[in-house]
Amino acid sequence: MANLNVVGLFFAFAIPLLIYAAPHLGQKELISSLDFNLPFWLYLIQAVLGLWLVASLAKDFKEWFLKVTSGKRLESIIPVAVVAAFAISVCLAWIMPRHRVQSDESIFLSTAQNMYANQVAGSCNEGEFEGNGHLNCQNSVHNFKAKGESFLYAIGIPLLGRDLRWVFPLHIFLLLATIFLLYLAVRVWTANNNLAFLTTAIFAAQPTALFQFRSASVEPLYTLLFALCVFLLKWAWDKNTEKHWVLLALVLAFFAQTRQETVFCFGAFVAFAFYRTCVVHLGQTKGRARRFILAPSFSLFLLAISIFCIPILLTISYYQGYNFQGGEFSAHGHFIENIKQAWDITVNTPLDKGLLKNPFLSSFSILALCGFVLLIIFAKGEFQQFQQNKKGIHVAILIFLLLYFPQFFMIFENVSGDLSIEINQRYTLIIFPLMAFLSAFVIDKASGLLTHSHRLFFVFACAVILWGNTLSYSESFKQNIMYNRNHLTTEEAAILKWVNSEPVKKRIFIYSRPGHFIGYGMNSIHYNSLNQQRLSELLQKYEGEVYYVRGLDCWDSRTYHKKAVESRIATVCDNFEQQFPVDLVFSTIITNNYRVVIAKLKEGGPSALVAPEEVNAELPENAEWLGVPSEHRQDWGNLQIDKSVTSMPLTIAKKRYKKGIGTHANGVLRYNLDGKYKRLTAVIGLDEDEFCSNGMQVKILGDGSLLADTRKLERGDEYSLDIPLSDVKQLVFEIDGMGDIGCDHVDIAVPMLYVK
Repeated sequence: MANLNVVGLFFAFAIPLLIYAAPHLGQKELISSLDFNLPFWLYLIQAVLGLWLVASLAKDFKEWFLKVTSGKRLESIIPVAVVAAFAISVCLAWIMPRHRVQSDESIFLSTAQNMYANQVAGSCNEGEFEGNGHLNCQNSVHNFKAKGESFLYAIGIPLLGRDLRWVFPLHIFLLLATIFLLYLAVRVWTANNNLAFLTTAIFAAQPTALFQFRSASVEPLYTLLFALCVFLLKWAWDKNTEKHWVLLALVLAFFAQTRQETVFCFGAFVAFAFYRTCVVHLGQTKGRARRFILAPSFSLFLLAISIFCIPILLTISYYQGYNFQGGEFSAHGHFIENIKQAWDITVNTPLDKGLLKNPFLSSFSILALCGFVLLIIFAKGEFQQFQQNKKGIHVAILIFLLLYFPQFFMIFENVSGDLSIEINQRYTLIIFPLMAFLSAFVIDKASGLLTHSHRLFFVFACAVILWGNTLSYSESFKQNIMYNRNHLTTEEAAILKWVNSEPVKKRIFIYSRPGHFIGYGMNSIHYNSLNQQRLSELLQKYEGEVYYVRGLDCWDSRTYHKKAVESRIATVCDNFEQQFPVDLVFSTIITNNYRVVIAKLKEGGPSALVAPEEVNAELPENAEWLGVPSEHRQDWGNLQIDKSVTSMPLTIAKKRYKKGIGTHANGVLRYNLDGKYKRLTAVIGLDEDEFCSNGMQVKILGDGSLLADTRKLERGDEYSLDIPLSDVKQLVFEIDGMGDIGCDHVDIAVPMLYVK
């Protein structure tokens, strides 16, 4: 048996190490394949095994639960139900069901569709639903999101349908379940009814929590599973059998499938499991005599966690080293800065035109900090008793919190936990259950100074005051402050409103983010996937119901949001509209900055208004083309002759040229002329293959003297160059990207040197 325990322990550690090391051993393709094809089936096995254990332990659970609650009716169940009713009422009456940030939720939804139809755990980025409802996914892509929530959605599709808008009411159920589970988790560990009730009431009163539970965010599932794991830990602790620990391991492993960083909080659960199963106390001599054994239940516990954490371990391995938070707020190296900022944002919550600027309450953060300090004081006072194997609940809670902490470090250090990026404010929900407990801890200890009859009144009064504070911000809820600042969610709401107003038809949408539509059971492909032949096929297949959507990703071509996950460039959309004719069917302003447009595609070539004019310049007898420079450098790409830097036709201001030079800013082109030429003519401008340049400037020098200066040229501008070259021996073009070289594809078209 001892050998089996060692083998189990070996594989428990070997599995994550091998998965993490695989890409470094040339096996990234294997990790890629497993990340796509393994999770669905492993989740299914996990679910079946979990249900079997629940059924086999049902009688045991009933007996344990009656014992741990002293066989009495849970006297606080009615107040907890009142809290739940308040929370659900606020969500239903005041908060619109909507994504908090479109991209992430669409990944979960489109992955769910792909899991159900094809058992592939990649998000479906382009696809069509066939006549029998089967999703023909044409482009499955990896994503760094955990896939547990997608699996839950997938198993709900047969019952609730392919239009996954049912996930919004599902989250109301998650809120209800979380409230009761959080209450029970605190109650069974502390046997303190007031503390358990306050923890629940304070957690449910937080605006951020209520907003998240009204969206399709994964964080609500995280909080529910956290509460469930803490509750089951107590059951496994008390019963201490292999079945109990394996059941906890299965739930913990699924808990890990909510966020990548969740595996880093497992130290808290593993430490308690090890202490309970592997530490044997030998007598009471000074209370310190202990012996450590490797218990079968502990080996099984770790092995089960390791095996069923494989899906998230594959994702972590595949994306290791990937810095997906772009801009100046990239991940790594900002931990202290992000913690300070998080404190400032969650404590200083000013009003903006009568609304909360951020969905946080100062009192919550301050109470939680006070609770943490008070917990340390109480733990210090009973530490000696804890060492002597006597009860030390405060020490145990403090140890659990400290071992849980590495997850928060991973979030604030490795995922750019900058809460000034509003979509990142969801991260706080991960620590909210613990903050709620610490806040309740302060109030509960303060109530201990009162008599028993006054204590209950004090606890309920505090809960009423805290909830009253939350309800006083009703307008902030009604105005959906968390969602309305995210333009993509606003865009989605406008698109879905139009879809709902139209007759039900078989349609397909051409969009920059096809997964948005696929998640709701609608056909969609990317702009890049369309050509004239495929358009003809789609128009026939969908009887003309082919729609082009121009949204946020197509606008703002000259700006870059420093905190954006990725810069947006309008090139694809502008090119698309040059190739395919459309009829406008819907247009609405989303913000002051841009509008969303839906247009119906039709047969035909590009409009004459946007088709470039062909320029066929004739070379005079006394002239020659300016060709390859004697020296040159450029900051991107390679110099091209008679084509742009991207090997496309030279196109300036809707004119297409057959002769010229394609280069890129910043750059220098140097020509040795030896004084043989009297004149140079050319057309200079930005190539229209790209649309996102902030402008560039070209200076032309002859033997060090400035001959011409184009000043700033933007897309659509053209500069006609005509300069004398008498006795010029060296000609130089200096190209300046003006601080940002993005998309600075520079053309020098029809450059003619006139011989003396």
